[in-house]
Amino acid sequence: MIRQRGRAPGRRRTRRGAAAMCVLVTTLGVTQAGPAMAQDGSVYQEQLDRYRVATGSVGAMAAVRNGDDVTGYGSGSTALYPQAALGADTHFRVGSQTKMFVASLVLQLVDEGKVDLDTPIEHYLPGVVRGDGLDPNAITVRRLLQHRSGIKDNLGFVNGDYLQTAQLLLNPVWQIHPPSEQQMVEQGTKYGKQFGPGSRGVYSNTNYTVLGMLVEKLTGTDLTTAIQDRIIDKVGLPSTFFPRPGQKELPHPYARGYLTLKGATFADVTNFEPAVWGAAAALVSTGRDMSKFVNALLDGQVVSPARLADMRHTLPVDNVGDYGLGLAAFPTACGTAWGHTGSVAGYNTETVGNGRRAISVGINNTPVVSDPNDAIQQMVDHALCD
Repeated sequence: MIRQRGRAPGRRRTRRGAAAMCVLVTTLGVTQAGPAMAQDGSVYQEQLDRYRVATGSVGAMAAVRNGDDVTGYGSGSTALYPQAALGADTHFRVGSQTKMFVASLVLQLVDEGKVDLDTPIEHYLPGVVRGDGLDPNAITVRRLLQHRSGIKDNLGFVNGDYLQTAQLLLNPVWQIHPPSEQQMVEQGTKYGKQFGPGSRGVYSNTNYTVLGMLVEKLTGTDLTTAIQDRIIDKVGLPSTFFPRPGQKELPHPYARGYLTLKGATFADVTNFEPAVWGAAAALVSTGRDMSKFVNALLDGQVVSPARLADMRHTLPVDNVGDYGLGLAAFPTACGTAWGHTGSVAGYNTETVGNGRRAISVGINNTPVVSDPNDAIQQMVDHALCD
C-alpha cells in the first residue's frame, strides 16, 4: 500500500486516517553515531517524536543520508518489551516500497529486450488474469506498473473494503500453508473489472503480484533471487532481502510490528506470512539500505536513463497523487523528489530522495486511527532542502 502526502499548492491531501488520540510512550530518543551532517539533528528528533506520538506507535526510526553519510534517529522502542533503541540499521517490513524494486526489475527486462511496456500481459502470462469483464489483452505491462489495469486490490484496505482485509489478515490457513502467487492474484481478479484499462488510475497491489510472476517467468528464477542478483548485490544493500514463503522471522536488530487502535496496542503481527504481501509488499530492509537504494535508482545505477525517465513519467492515481512506474512524486520545499511509501500489518514506512540526499522513515505500527500531521513533511524538507 502507498500513503501519499504533500503540501504543494493545489495538491489535495490524501491521508485516510482521522485525528489520533495522542499517547505518551517512553522515548529513548537515541541518535546513532555517524559522520557529521550539516543539518541540525534536533529537528529530526523533534519531528520523529511528534510522528511516533501522533500515530500511537511503540517506536519510530529515521535515517538521513547525504551521499555516503548516514545518521540514524530513534524514538520509542523496537518492542513493548524488552525495550531497545531504533536507528538506521533496524530492520522493518517496508511494505509497498517493494514496488520500486519490482518495477526496476521489469524495466531492466525492458532494457534487455525481454519486455515491451505496451504489450498485453496475456502475451507473457497467458491465463493468469481472469475475471468478469477483465480483458488481459487490454491490460499492458505499463498499465500494471502504473495502477491503470482495472484490477481490484487483492488486500482490500486500499479500496476501503475492510471486510476483505479482515478476511485476509485472519485467514489462519495461509499462515500455515502460504498462498501461491496465483491465489493472491485471484483475490483481486475475482471481483472482475473495476474500470476500463487505462481510463483511470486506482492503486492495486494485485498489479504487482502479477508483475512479480512476470519477472520470475522471464528471469527463470524466483523473486528472492532476482532481487538479490539484480539489485541488492549490484547496489550493495547488505541488510535487504525479499523473504521466501514461510520465511517469517526478521534478522536482528529489528522492530516488532503492532496493530493499534487510538494508540492502544492490541496485536503483535511481527511474524506474519510474507507470501500474502508477495511482490507488492514483502521486502525487508533498513533505513540505511532504503535511502541508498533510492539514490542509486535516481542516479542511474539500477536502470538505464531511458527507463528511469519512464519510471518518472507520472499520471494521477486516485488517493495517491502523481505516480509513475513504481515511483511516486513527492513535493518538497525545493522541488519534486521521488520514492514510495509502504504499509503492511505492523509497519508503515517511507523513503524519499533526489539522487544525492534521502530520508527513510518507519514506525512499527499500523495505526487503525491516525494522522501523523506534517512531521514527515518537515523531516523530508529538512533532509533534502536545507
